[in-house]
Amino acid sequence: MKKYILIISAALALINLNSCSDNELELLPPSADYAENINTEDKLQKMLNGAYYSIGSSSAFGSDLIVFGDILGDKIYNTTSRALFIQTYEYNYNPNQNQFGFYGTLYQSIVSSNIVINNTLVKESNVTKRIKGEAKILRALAYFTLVNYYSPSPTSGVNQEYGVPLVLSDYDVLIQPARATVAEVYNQIIKDLTEGLNQTSNPTKKVTLGVDAAKLLLSRVYLTRRAPGDAQLALQYATEVINNAPTGSFKSSAIVNADNYNNYFRGQDDSYSENHPETIWELDLNTLSNAVLGLGSNGALPVYYSLGDNTRRSLLANKTFFDSFGSFVDVRRGGTAASPNNGLFSNAAVTPDTPQGLWVNKYPRGTKEKADSPGLVNFVRNIKILRYSEAYFNRMEALRLLGQEGVALTELNAFATSRKGLTYTSSTDLLTNILTEKAKEFYGEGQRFLDLKRYNLPVNRPSNCTTCELQATDKRFVLPLSQNAINQNVNLKQYPGYQ
Repeated sequence: MKKYILIISAALALINLNSCSDNELELLPPSADYAENINTEDKLQKMLNGAYYSIGSSSAFGSDLIVFGDILGDKIYNTTSRALFIQTYEYNYNPNQNQFGFYGTLYQSIVSSNIVINNTLVKESNVTKRIKGEAKILRALAYFTLVNYYSPSPTSGVNQEYGVPLVLSDYDVLIQPARATVAEVYNQIIKDLTEGLNQTSNPTKKVTLGVDAAKLLLSRVYLTRRAPGDAQLALQYATEVINNAPTGSFKSSAIVNADNYNNYFRGQDDSYSENHPETIWELDLNTLSNAVLGLGSNGALPVYYSLGDNTRRSLLANKTFFDSFGSFVDVRRGGTAASPNNGLFSNAAVTPDTPQGLWVNKYPRGTKEKADSPGLVNFVRNIKILRYSEAYFNRMEALRLLGQEGVALTELNAFATSRKGLTYTSSTDLLTNILTEKAKEFYGEGQRFLDLKRYNLPVNRPSNCTTCELQATDKRFVLPLSQNAINQNVNLKQYPGYQ
C-alpha cells in the first residue's frame, strides 16, 4: 500500500522537534521569515504539517506519551533488567530530574497551530477552512494532554489555579506566560474542538484529524471536566461517533475474531493494519518522516514493547493483569494452549522479574508494506492514537454518570462479549468494571493512568514495583515543570509540593 506522507518543508524539517525540558516554552518558530510569509494554501498546509510532526515526535505521541500513560498506571511495568523508565515508573521525578520532554514538544505543536489559525494572508476558502479546523483540533489535543499531566483533575477540588499557560497568539520572543486556571484551559479546549469539528470533515486517510476525532476528544473532555451538563454532552458526542463508525469497524460482529483483531495490531501486513476502519487517527510513520520524528532504534514504541528488540525492550504487562483475561478465548489475549505466544501477549524472553510479566505484542518492530512484500522494514507501522472502540467506553461512563447504570452494564457486557471476554454480573461497582474492561481493550495505548486520574482514583500495583501505591491526592499525580522552565519564566509557578 502506498503510504500517505505528510509533506514537510526544509525549514520545518530542520527544527528540533524532540524538545527537551531545557527548551520548554521558548516557543521558537521554525523560521521567523517563513512564519511571516505564509501566503498560499500550500505554505499554510506545510505549517500545519509541522504541528502534526511535533505532536507525533518521539517525545510526544510517537513514543513517550504512550509509555508514560502506561507505566504511571497499574497494568504495565518496567522490568528490573533494563532501567530505561524506572525513574518515571517508580514516581522518582522532580523539577531537576525527570524524563518528561513532551511539555516543550507540545508547545511547539501549539505555536505552529497558532500560526495557522491566526493567518490572514491566505484567502479564505474551503481548503483554508479545513486546514484551520485541523489546527484547532491539534491545538486542543495538545492542551488537553498538557492539562491532564501538569494540572490536577478538574474534579479533585484542589489547586485549580494551576492549569497550564494558554498561548493563543503568534510567536513573541518576549512571551512569559503564566498558568491559566484549569477551568480556563478546559474552556479553550472545548472551544477549539467545537470550532474544529465544524470546519472539517472526516478525512479519507487516517493520518489527519477530522470530525470524529474532535467528537471523540470532546467526549473525553466532558467526562474529565464533569461540570453540570457535561455528562449529557459526553453521551451525545460518544453516541454520534459510534453511529458514524464505518462499516467494517470493530462494532461489526463479523470482524471481531482472533485473526482480525490480532492482525490489526501485531500482523506484519501494513496494508491491513493501517487506515483500518477501526482507527480514527494514527500517526503517519515511514522512513522519511521517522528521521524528523526521532523514531528509530533508540526511540520508537516497538523498541520498548516488542520482543523483536533485544537491547531496549523493557515494558511488560504484570501477571495479575494478564491473568484477568481468563482463557485464550478473549481476542485481546489470544493465542492457544499449544501456541500461547501467538496472541497479543508473549512469555518468551524471560526476565529476572518476580512474578514474570508478559510482553505486549501490539507494536511489531518489522512490518511489510503489504502481505506479499519481500522483506520487513523497521518502525514504519503507523501508531494508532484514537480508535472508534473508545467511544463505547465513553458512552458507558456517561450513562453511569446520568444514573442509567442498567443500560451501561448491558452495553459493557455487550462489548466484553464482542471480544469473547468475561462479563460482569452487577452494576454495584460499575465504574471499576468499566475501567477494568477498558484497560483490557487499551493496554499498551497510554490511557490507563489518565483514566484513574479522571476519577481521582489511586494507583494500586499488584507486583513488580517499589512504589506500589500512589494516592490520588499525592502531588506526583501532577507532573513537575522543569526547574529550567521556572528559571526562564518569572510568571511560571511550580506545582505545590515540588518547590
